[in-house]
Amino acid sequence: MSMFDHPEKARHPEKTLRAVLCLNAGSSLLIGGVMALAAGPLATLCLTGAGPYAGLAGADWIRAVGLALLPFAGLVFWIAVRPASRPAMVRVVCAMDWSWVLGSALLLALGWSAFTWTGAILVDLMAVAVAGYAVLQARFLAAAIAATMAAG
Repeated sequence: MSMFDHPEKARHPEKTLRAVLCLNAGSSLLIGGVMALAAGPLATLCLTGAGPYAGLAGADWIRAVGLALLPFAGLVFWIAVRPASRPAMVRVVCAMDWSWVLGSALLLALGWSAFTWTGAILVDLMAVAVAGYAVLQARFLAAAIAATMAAG
């Protein structure tokens, strides 16, 4: 029996949606914080050179992306703890997650030579995780809407 077939989860898709949103928010906060605070070491580990890349040093790009993840994490957490999930808000989060995945693919495709193997693997792993959040959020949002319609 998969997580999707679990009877308890099927009865409470809204709770499961909230849990996935909280995981998304928590991991975004953690990754964003690490990127913002350890941009220099991450640039050394992940990039083939210091830059500049489009006018900014590699560490500055990593710090900027990390700092941008912090308000995203706050938004996702705020949506997760709302009294009732707002479908449009969850869809926006899913769209933002898919934008991250697409951006990661473009970044690696267009700027492959800027990354070490470790950097490319980390970008790939983050994109896979974010895609997983987007899929789960959409799945449990649909289930929550269906459950609300069936109950109402």
